[in-house]
Amino acid sequence: MSTIGERLLTKFPGRNDQIEQLLSLLGEPEDPAPPCVFVYGPSATGKTAIIRDLFNEYDTSGDHYAYINSVECFTPRLLFERTLNAWSGHVPSADNRFSNYARCDNLVDFVNSVRDLLVTSGKQHEAHYMVIDQAERLRDRGPMLLTSLLRLSELTGGANISVILISNVVWDKFRPRHGGAADPLSIFFPYYTKQQILLVLAKDCPLDEPQSFFLTFVDAVYEVFHRNCVDLNELRHLVAMLYP
Repeated sequence: MSTIGERLLTKFPGRNDQIEQLLSLLGEPEDPAPPCVFVYGPSATGKTAIIRDLFNEYDTSGDHYAYINSVECFTPRLLFERTLNAWSGHVPSADNRFSNYARCDNLVDFVNSVRDLLVTSGKQHEAHYMVIDQAERLRDRGPMLLTSLLRLSELTGGANISVILISNVVWDKFRPRHGGAADPLSIFFPYYTKQQILLVLAKDCPLDEPQSFFLTFVDAVYEVFHRNCVDLNELRHLVAMLYP
């Protein structure tokens, strides 16, 4: 297990299998990246937090990883331009009149800009990642967008690009109806078990309280509410409200 993996396992207990899967897919910076990885599971199971922390440590330069939230980037153009800004290291500011790296009104513009950025500069062998959170919203952005993203490496002339989709929806409800691309590799994040919840919430123990007493209280809260409340964030909120 790498140093990055050990830190993640310490910070995110109960997610050993998922962290090991993600690390095995990343490999070294110039290793071939999988064209697409589909990370799915219920809300509050650590999907986004783990992936963001992983890439913040894995890509210390910050120009090989683009994080896109589909709620914020509600049009394909916003998605394309934010990705190019991240991969190029371009930051819109007053000095550049808050302009983007390139204007991308459609998929063709985006593919050509990626080629210019990666292939012509000799960076096509370096792995670049596009992480799209709440990716189920891509289904409402036109029939070809998702298929094109699944084949982005192929469309850009073989650049080493991987698209990571994070969603609460299973792939069977996500798959493009017209086909056109292979299914992605899938990583499932299930609900936390009781023991995993106790490990996670143990990190919330006040410094001036014995952890054994705090966990006894958390255990009692879990037993009362877990039948109607399986969301970790909701349980954490209940503990924070009820703990004396």
